[in-house]
Amino acid sequence: MEVDFTPEQEAQLAQIATKAGTDAEQLVEQTVLRLIQAESYVRPCAPELPVWDIGATGSLRRRDLYDDAR
Repeated sequence: MEVDFTPEQEAQLAQIATKAGTDAEQLVEQTVLRLIQAESYVRPCAPELPVWDIGATGSLRRRDLYDDAR
């Protein structure tokens, strides 16, 4: 696969690679591999919230809880 960069982008990439102590081609390859690994990582789902049975009272609405705040 080939990726085309503008000359300015290639110069910036070369500077970054020099600071990282590698060449530009390896830097691009490592960066793309990290992106692929991050995308394939399955994030755990948030746990379901418990459903509480409050008995014969029924469900509480926000206005029931904060009625005296007015």
